[in-house]
Amino acid sequence: MKKAFFKWTFAYALVAVVLGVVGYCVREDRLVLWPQNENATLPRGYADSRESGFSTAELLESDSVLALQVVLNSGLYHPYAGVEFPLESGYESFSLTGKDFSNMDSAVIRFRAGSDVAFIFRVADPAVSRPGDPTSLRPLRLEVPATRFYTEHRLALSKIRPSQIWFDVHGIKPDSNLYLDHVVQVAVETGKGTLLGFPTEIEIQRLEIFGTNHFGIRLCIILFLIATGLYIGGIILWKNSPQKKQKSH
Repeated sequence: MKKAFFKWTFAYALVAVVLGVVGYCVREDRLVLWPQNENATLPRGYADSRESGFSTAELLESDSVLALQVVLNSGLYHPYAGVEFPLESGYESFSLTGKDFSNMDSAVIRFRAGSDVAFIFRVADPAVSRPGDPTSLRPLRLEVPATRFYTEHRLALSKIRPSQIWFDVHGIKPDSNLYLDHVVQVAVETGKGTLLGFPTEIEIQRLEIFGTNHFGIRLCIILFLIATGLYIGGIILWKNSPQKKQKSH
Protein backbone atom coordinates (compact mmCIF):
# COMPACT_ATOMS: atom_id res chain seq x y z
CA MET A 1 0.00 0.00 0.00
CA LYS A 2 2.93 2.31 0.62
CA LYS A 3 3.91 1.89 -3.01
CA ALA A 4 0.44 3.03 -4.05
CA PHE A 5 0.74 6.05 -1.73
CA PHE A 6 4.05 7.06 -3.27
CA LYS A 7 2.63 6.60 -6.78
CA TRP A 8 -0.32 8.85 -5.99
CA THR A 9 1.97 11.45 -4.46
CA PHE A 10 4.32 11.34 -7.43
CA ALA A 11 1.41 11.60 -9.89
CA TYR A 12 -0.07 14.55 -7.96
CA ALA A 13 3.30 16.35 -7.87
CA LEU A 14 3.77 15.73 -11.60
CA VAL A 15 0.31 17.12 -12.40
CA ALA A 16 0.98 20.17 -10.20
CA VAL A 17 4.28 20.86 -12.00
CA VAL A 18 2.72 20.41 -15.45
CA LEU A 19 -0.19 22.73 -14.61
CA GLY A 20 2.25 25.27 -13.21
CA VAL A 21 4.31 25.23 -16.41
CA VAL A 22 1.21 25.41 -18.62
CA GLY A 23 -0.23 28.22 -16.53
CA TYR A 24 3.02 30.17 -16.86
CA CYS A 25 3.10 29.65 -20.64
CA VAL A 26 -0.52 30.69 -21.23
CA ARG A 27 -0.68 33.48 -18.64
CA GLU A 28 -0.46 36.16 -21.30
CA ASP A 29 -2.54 36.94 -24.39
CA ARG A 30 -0.45 38.29 -27.23
CA LEU A 31 -1.43 39.85 -30.53
CA VAL A 32 1.43 40.41 -32.99
CA LEU A 33 0.66 43.11 -35.54
CA TRP A 34 4.21 43.54 -36.82
CA PRO A 35 6.30 41.70 -37.99
CA GLN A 36 3.28 40.46 -39.84
CA ASN A 37 2.08 36.93 -39.15
CA GLU A 38 0.04 34.74 -41.47
CA ASN A 39 -3.21 35.29 -39.55
CA ALA A 40 -2.99 39.08 -39.53
CA THR A 41 -4.62 41.39 -42.06
CA LEU A 42 -2.37 43.55 -44.22
CA PRO A 43 -1.44 46.96 -42.80
CA ARG A 44 -2.39 49.95 -44.93
CA GLY A 45 -1.41 53.60 -45.06
CA TYR A 46 -3.97 56.35 -44.71
CA ALA A 47 -4.13 60.15 -44.60
CA ASP A 48 -6.62 62.94 -44.04
CA SER A 49 -7.48 62.81 -47.76
CA ARG A 50 -10.43 60.60 -46.75
CA GLU A 51 -11.79 63.71 -45.02
CA SER A 52 -10.97 65.98 -48.00
CA GLY A 53 -7.53 66.86 -46.59
CA PHE A 54 -4.32 67.18 -48.60
CA SER A 55 -1.80 65.08 -46.66
CA THR A 56 -0.17 62.03 -48.25
CA ALA A 57 1.10 58.69 -46.96
CA GLU A 58 3.08 55.97 -48.73
CA LEU A 59 3.62 52.59 -47.09
CA LEU A 60 6.76 50.55 -47.74
CA GLU A 61 7.21 47.03 -46.36
CA SER A 62 10.21 44.76 -45.91
CA ASP A 63 10.68 41.56 -43.92
CA SER A 64 11.59 43.45 -40.76
CA VAL A 65 10.55 47.10 -41.13
CA LEU A 66 7.28 48.82 -41.91
CA ALA A 67 8.07 52.31 -43.20
CA LEU A 68 5.55 55.10 -43.66
CA GLN A 69 6.57 58.15 -45.69
CA VAL A 70 4.35 61.11 -44.87
CA VAL A 71 3.83 64.71 -45.92
CA LEU A 72 1.29 66.67 -43.87
CA ASN A 73 -0.35 69.60 -45.64
CA SER A 74 -2.64 72.30 -44.35
CA GLY A 75 -6.27 72.45 -45.39
CA LEU A 76 -7.85 70.43 -42.59
CA TYR A 77 -8.51 71.23 -38.95
CA HIS A 78 -6.10 68.51 -37.89
CA PRO A 79 -3.79 67.16 -40.66
CA TYR A 80 -2.78 63.56 -40.10
CA ALA A 81 -1.45 60.38 -41.71
CA GLY A 82 -0.57 56.95 -40.42
CA VAL A 83 -0.62 53.20 -40.82
CA GLU A 84 -3.58 51.11 -39.66
CA PHE A 85 -3.95 47.42 -38.83
CA PRO A 86 -7.53 46.18 -39.39
CA LEU A 87 -8.43 43.43 -36.92
CA GLU A 88 -11.10 41.87 -39.15
CA SER A 89 -11.17 41.11 -42.87
CA GLY A 90 -13.81 40.48 -45.51
CA TYR A 91 -17.45 40.88 -44.50
CA GLU A 92 -16.50 40.74 -40.82
CA SER A 93 -14.82 44.14 -41.18
CA PHE A 94 -18.26 45.68 -41.80
CA SER A 95 -19.86 44.23 -38.68
CA LEU A 96 -18.17 46.69 -36.29
CA THR A 97 -17.91 43.86 -33.76
CA GLY A 98 -14.14 44.13 -33.58
CA LYS A 99 -11.99 42.39 -30.98
CA ASP A 100 -12.46 42.36 -27.22
CA PHE A 101 -9.39 44.09 -25.73
CA SER A 102 -10.87 44.39 -22.23
CA ASN A 103 -8.14 42.12 -20.88
CA MET A 104 -5.30 43.84 -22.75
CA ASP A 105 -3.12 45.98 -20.50
CA SER A 106 -0.06 46.98 -22.51
CA ALA A 107 1.40 47.45 -25.98
CA VAL A 108 4.99 47.28 -27.18
CA ILE A 109 6.18 49.37 -30.11
CA ARG A 110 9.72 49.60 -31.42
CA PHE A 111 10.15 52.40 -33.95
CA ARG A 112 11.99 55.51 -34.98
CA ALA A 113 10.60 58.77 -36.35
CA GLY A 114 11.42 62.42 -36.74
CA SER A 115 8.55 63.50 -34.46
CA ASP A 116 6.25 62.01 -31.85
CA VAL A 117 3.60 59.52 -32.91
CA ALA A 118 0.21 58.52 -31.58
CA PHE A 119 -0.70 54.91 -30.78
CA ILE A 120 -4.40 54.49 -31.54
CA PHE A 121 -7.25 52.06 -30.98
CA ARG A 122 -10.25 52.73 -33.22
CA VAL A 123 -13.33 51.39 -31.49
CA ALA A 124 -16.96 51.07 -32.54
CA ASP A 125 -19.07 53.77 -30.92
CA PRO A 126 -22.64 52.38 -30.81
CA ALA A 127 -24.17 55.81 -31.46
CA VAL A 128 -21.81 57.14 -34.14
CA SER A 129 -19.81 54.43 -35.93
CA ARG A 130 -20.97 53.24 -39.36
CA PRO A 131 -19.78 50.23 -41.37
CA GLY A 132 -17.27 51.18 -44.05
CA ASP A 133 -16.57 54.63 -42.57
CA PRO A 134 -13.28 54.62 -40.61
CA THR A 135 -13.70 58.29 -39.69
CA SER A 136 -16.80 57.37 -37.65
CA LEU A 137 -14.80 55.03 -35.41
CA ARG A 138 -13.90 56.52 -32.05
CA PRO A 139 -10.09 56.95 -31.78
CA LEU A 140 -8.44 56.29 -28.43
CA ARG A 141 -4.99 57.92 -28.43
CA LEU A 142 -1.78 57.56 -26.52
CA GLU A 143 1.11 59.88 -27.41
CA VAL A 144 4.53 58.23 -27.80
CA PRO A 145 7.78 60.24 -27.81
CA ALA A 146 10.04 59.49 -30.76
CA THR A 147 13.78 59.40 -31.35
CA ARG A 148 15.80 59.16 -34.55
CA PHE A 149 17.13 55.80 -33.35
CA TYR A 150 15.10 52.63 -32.91
CA THR A 151 13.63 52.71 -29.42
CA GLU A 152 11.25 50.25 -27.78
CA HIS A 153 8.37 51.57 -25.67
CA ARG A 154 6.03 49.56 -23.46
CA LEU A 155 2.77 51.48 -23.24
CA ALA A 156 0.28 51.15 -20.39
CA LEU A 157 -3.15 50.97 -22.00
CA SER A 158 -4.69 52.29 -18.80
CA LYS A 159 -3.52 55.73 -20.03
CA ILE A 160 -5.28 55.59 -23.40
CA ARG A 161 -8.02 58.21 -23.82
CA PRO A 162 -10.59 59.30 -26.46
CA SER A 163 -9.43 62.00 -28.87
CA GLN A 164 -10.90 65.42 -28.13
CA ILE A 165 -10.58 66.40 -31.79
CA TRP A 166 -12.90 63.55 -32.85
CA PHE A 167 -15.64 64.87 -30.56
CA ASP A 168 -15.21 68.37 -32.00
CA VAL A 169 -15.33 67.17 -35.63
CA HIS A 170 -18.50 65.13 -35.04
CA GLY A 171 -20.15 67.73 -32.82
CA ILE A 172 -20.48 65.28 -29.93
CA LYS A 173 -20.36 66.05 -26.25
CA PRO A 174 -17.08 64.56 -24.91
CA ASP A 175 -17.20 61.53 -22.62
CA SER A 176 -14.71 59.00 -21.28
CA ASN A 177 -16.20 55.81 -22.78
CA LEU A 178 -13.53 53.51 -24.22
CA TYR A 179 -15.55 50.61 -25.71
CA LEU A 180 -12.47 48.36 -25.52
CA ASP A 181 -14.66 45.32 -26.14
CA HIS A 182 -15.14 46.51 -29.76
CA VAL A 183 -11.69 47.46 -31.10
CA VAL A 184 -11.91 47.51 -34.91
CA GLN A 185 -8.45 48.82 -35.82
CA VAL A 186 -5.06 49.56 -34.31
CA ALA A 187 -3.07 52.43 -35.83
CA VAL A 188 0.14 54.42 -35.51
CA GLU A 189 -0.31 58.02 -36.58
CA THR A 190 1.63 61.28 -36.81
CA GLY A 191 1.73 63.10 -33.48
CA LYS A 192 3.08 66.22 -31.91
CA GLY A 193 5.89 68.06 -33.64
CA THR A 194 5.20 66.86 -37.18
CA LEU A 195 5.97 69.81 -39.48
CA LEU A 196 3.60 70.76 -42.30
CA GLY A 197 4.94 70.54 -45.83
CA PHE A 198 8.08 68.57 -44.94
CA PRO A 199 8.55 64.83 -45.63
CA THR A 200 8.80 62.71 -42.52
CA GLU A 201 9.08 58.98 -41.97
CA ILE A 202 7.90 56.50 -39.33
CA GLU A 203 9.67 53.13 -39.28
CA ILE A 204 8.18 50.33 -37.18
CA GLN A 205 10.12 47.19 -36.29
CA ARG A 206 7.74 45.73 -33.73
CA LEU A 207 4.13 46.25 -32.67
CA GLU A 208 2.40 43.88 -30.25
CA ILE A 209 -0.52 43.99 -27.80
CA PHE A 210 -0.38 42.12 -24.47
CA GLY A 211 -2.94 41.15 -21.84
CA THR A 212 -3.75 38.64 -19.13
CA ASN A 213 -5.21 35.30 -20.25
CA HIS A 214 -7.79 35.03 -17.47
CA PHE A 215 -9.47 31.98 -19.00
CA GLY A 216 -6.23 29.98 -19.26
CA ILE A 217 -5.16 30.87 -15.73
CA ARG A 218 -8.57 30.03 -14.23
CA LEU A 219 -8.68 26.72 -16.09
CA CYS A 220 -5.27 25.73 -14.71
CA ILE A 221 -6.35 26.70 -11.18
CA ILE A 222 -9.58 24.67 -11.50
CA LEU A 223 -7.68 21.63 -12.77
CA PHE A 224 -5.17 21.99 -9.92
CA LEU A 225 -7.98 22.14 -7.35
CA ILE A 226 -9.61 19.06 -8.90
CA ALA A 227 -6.29 17.19 -8.80
CA THR A 228 -5.76 18.27 -5.17
CA GLY A 229 -9.26 17.11 -4.22
CA LEU A 230 -8.70 13.73 -5.88
CA TYR A 231 -5.34 13.35 -4.16
CA ILE A 232 -6.67 14.23 -0.70
CA GLY A 233 -9.70 12.01 -1.24
CA GLY A 234 -7.42 9.14 -2.28
CA ILE A 235 -5.25 9.58 0.83
CA ILE A 236 -8.33 9.56 3.09
CA LEU A 237 -9.66 6.40 1.42
CA TRP A 238 -6.25 4.78 1.71
CA LYS A 239 -6.00 5.56 5.44
CA ASN A 240 -9.53 4.26 6.04
CA SER A 241 -9.11 1.13 3.94
CA PRO A 242 -9.52 -2.26 5.76
CA GLN A 243 -5.99 -3.33 4.79
CA LYS A 244 -4.50 -0.17 6.33
CA LYS A 245 -6.50 -0.63 9.58
CA GLN A 246 -5.47 -4.29 9.89
CA LYS A 247 -1.79 -3.37 9.53
CA SER A 248 -2.10 -0.63 12.15
CA HIS A 249 -3.44 -3.19 14.63
